[in-house]
Amino acid sequence: MPTFKELILLTLEECTSVLLNPYMLMRFSSHYSQNSFYTTINRIEKQGLIEKFEREGKIHLKLTARGKAILEKHRADSVKPRPPWDNKWRLVIFDVPEKKAQLRKYLRAYLISLGFGKAQRSVWISPYDFRKEIRIYLRKLKLLDFVYQLLVEDFEGLSGEEIAAEFWDLDNINNRYIKFHRDWTERLIGIEKEIKEMKESGNTDSTLLQQYTKQMTWDYQAVLSRDPQLPTKLLPADWGGEIARKLIQAYRRKLPGR
Repeated sequence: MPTFKELILLTLEECTSVLLNPYMLMRFSSHYSQNSFYTTINRIEKQGLIEKFEREGKIHLKLTARGKAILEKHRADSVKPRPPWDNKWRLVIFDVPEKKAQLRKYLRAYLISLGFGKAQRSVWISPYDFRKEIRIYLRKLKLLDFVYQLLVEDFEGLSGEEIAAEFWDLDNINNRYIKFHRDWTERLIGIEKEIKEMKESGNTDSTLLQQYTKQMTWDYQAVLSRDPQLPTKLLPADWGGEIARKLIQAYRRKLPGR
């Protein structure tokens, strides 16, 4: 799952440049506040990942070469296989005081970015071991005293598949994958026809096809960014992520611009 910084960079890549407007946060998640948006923007500008520019009296943003490199790394990390599941669950439980409410929001957003599911209020769950990463993040936020990490081997009365279905919105993610597969299967029929016509005419300009490749990659990444990448044994047998993955792998070999 991408961090908030990566989500902003992904959106900038999609839109080429976007108006610096806090309402665009709705595209990311309701877990992020206007303040966290501007804080993140200022930080990644200082890191040289984005640049601000003015157009018609309004401030816009655009990616730098360094920002694009961060996105490529994020995409590479996104397709890395998770480690084998040891059939254990990791719980993060916290009781952060109200005076640290903003830090509590940051913590929730971070857990979501790692792919955690919400079991109950202030109780989050994952099949993967992120304890080291979480400790480092808690140390930065100075929240170590308010958070507990537990290792659980069994949930009485619930199977692994039931836990996954209960604590993650798998139906929504699955439907997004299926829509991606359906839409791009149809579009790629026309694109293959264009590729054939270009080859027959001797046209070597691949600019248009490169744009198709980028758009397909973005659409896939938009779904992948919401996928907690749970172990296969916890997913429905007809999981749409598998057919989406096979589709994009097949056509990335055919389309230029990778």
